[in-house]
Amino acid sequence: MIQPARCNDYSTLEKFTPTVVKSVTKRLYYRLLRFKNKYFYIEKGKFVEYGYRFRFERVHPYRAFIGDRTILEEFNIWNANSGNIIAGRRCWFGLHNIVMGPVRMGDKVSTGPHVSILGPRHPLAGMEHEGPQETIIGNNVWISTGSIILFGIKIGDNAIISAGSVVTKDVPEGAFVGGNPARDLSKMVGKVWGI
Repeated sequence: MIQPARCNDYSTLEKFTPTVVKSVTKRLYYRLLRFKNKYFYIEKGKFVEYGYRFRFERVHPYRAFIGDRTILEEFNIWNANSGNIIAGRRCWFGLHNIVMGPVRMGDKVSTGPHVSILGPRHPLAGMEHEGPQETIIGNNVWISTGSIILFGIKIGDNAIISAGSVVTKDVPEGAFVGGNPARDLSKMVGKVWGI
């Protein structure tokens, strides 16, 4: 019996090559894309520092604006797929922060590790966010470890967000908030601290 001719016998080659080739190609592509986004679509001031593995993703026409002397620690992820990200001067973003646009932050904003400032995402397609179309964080705001800021929130100047808080509504100026959902603890803290 005559065997049919095998034109392209890749069976042995497919066992090894596609996975490695696809993996390397994909990694290289995303590294080049992140490099391009980081150096061409972030307008930064003087003495801005990026930590190791800082990642910036965007969709046209959005970009990021970072003020002078702002520091981004290791493993920060910034996502401008829904709007611009604007950070003021002398800000400090801790380890493993997630910042999603549109967001506008003032000067001297400090965040601890694992802080998430979320954007307008919804699990169901076609569901639009009602209300404010931007998250606004004032000047000299301190956001502690593990806090989550939901989209459309306005945080006033000199506010403090306690560790592990989930901020679901606006925070007035100078307030101390904490909990899940975050509530104003200024009076209680004032009594304890003698303010």
